[in-house]
Amino acid sequence: MFNSQNGNIIIPQLSNLQEDPTFRHLPHYLGFRKKSKNQVAPKILITQPVKKVLPKKDQPYLILWRDNFDGDVSIKLYDGNKLIQNISSRTASDGVYEWIPSIDVKEGYFVRISSWKDRNIFGQLQL
Repeated sequence: MFNSQNGNIIIPQLSNLQEDPTFRHLPHYLGFRKKSKNQVAPKILITQPVKKVLPKKDQPYLILWRDNFDGDVSIKLYDGNKLIQNISSRTASDGVYEWIPSIDVKEGYFVRISSWKDRNIFGQLQL
């Protein structure tokens, strides 16, 4: 095998009994991945329900999201810029959180999930 930057990586050796090099000892799957210089910005995407459903007081409601970073997140309920409830100040970013609202949730509120380390990385779900 040859790499244009490093030269020969593996030089096949001839054995006493063979005239041609053999590659049967090499794995049949070799994967190479070039690391991109363009880093993907961290983000949080909150899964939208198929139909708009308002969470109900004392009823479980699943908050679902996807992100592309390591670390914990915080989940909060807002009405505009006003914090209504701290749903979870810190939870694992595993993409699911079961919330049982202790208050009546009104239309227009939104759930905000943000990185625990960097509050500028967030996603929002309009209720």
